[in-house]
Amino acid sequence: MFSGDADADLRQMADDPSFPHRDAARHAVRFRASGDVADLVAVHDDPHPCGMTDVVFALASAKRPWLNWVPMPSEAITNVANEIGGRRARGEQLEVSGLGLSAAEPASAMTACRRVAGPVDIGIAEFPPPDIRTPVRPGRYAVWRYDGTEPVPAGPAPSAAAVRLLQDVAGEPWPSPLSGYVKAAPLGELPLADLLGLLAHLPGPPDTPRWRHLATSTPTYWYRLMQPWVCLGLLHHAKDEPWPTSTRREVLVDLAFGVEDWVADAALFALVTAAYREPDLRPEVRRLVRARLDAAVAANRLVTIEESLARLMLVTPGCGADDRALATAVLERAVHDDEDDDEEPAPPPAPEPAPAPAAKRRWWRRGG
Repeated sequence: MFSGDADADLRQMADDPSFPHRDAARHAVRFRASGDVADLVAVHDDPHPCGMTDVVFALASAKRPWLNWVPMPSEAITNVANEIGGRRARGEQLEVSGLGLSAAEPASAMTACRRVAGPVDIGIAEFPPPDIRTPVRPGRYAVWRYDGTEPVPAGPAPSAAAVRLLQDVAGEPWPSPLSGYVKAAPLGELPLADLLGLLAHLPGPPDTPRWRHLATSTPTYWYRLMQPWVCLGLLHHAKDEPWPTSTRREVLVDLAFGVEDWVADAALFALVTAAYREPDLRPEVRRLVRARLDAAVAANRLVTIEESLARLMLVTPGCGADDRALATAVLERAVHDDEDDDEEPAPPPAPEPAPAPAAKRRWWRRGG
């Protein structure tokens, strides 16, 4: 029925007078062309929803960040870990005892590096303000604390059963946030301590061909992907509680505005998913995503999750012209910074106990 070309399939649906959801398909085509999230929301809000409208939504989401895949890690420490892990997976004997960073990076990125590279010593030259260890807003729930410069899980490790369930649920990306929400439902049956433990203790990937292949190139990606899956599971936690006073809402908001980390945008992604499903939540969720993006932009240093926050803003229901302008400016600056980085010498072929590669180190200087 489908060709594998989402744009062609959507155009065919939009042009087919016998297709019962032509308006939804037309909105999907416009979203693919313009990126205006109002068209994607219109697909979801089709007046006659059914399984086919979910298919149209998934086609509209195809190959779009956050809608179909989680942005790749961009930290210097994960780049080094991918180099180490990839070379080991290809059979090279490589020992690394220490690495250095010119400035702090997210706790999840640091932990993912050690999951891939082993228990390496990571030296951090500075914690420029605003300190990455300080929550954006105080909250009740957290998954990280710091012992000096070292990030430490704030709670106990998850159970073995929770790890097995995560590996079963999260082995693949979601076709769309809507289908991801449905698939994540079993995670919502886990105790809250298990869900929080999964976010910080970062268990390894499932032993499947997909992850064996990615081990040769980007082994840290599993740790980036699994956290949004866990946050989708949090949406199912204690679902009988009214949303405004629910544990699931409080946890996700606290994590979104906690310490600067991958967990923050993972939690916001879950909130955005809830906003698609429940229109009454849309104004609040838009404000939350914008507030977190504003905090990232206001920092007078590199915020490694800033670009992914901008991409999330662009797919948040209710994203307005001002929101879109800010997010677009962030992404344009990121492209400019990447072009500047291309002019710098490439990192050395083998990781050494030295500062992070030059192309990443200069990211700590904000563009004008």
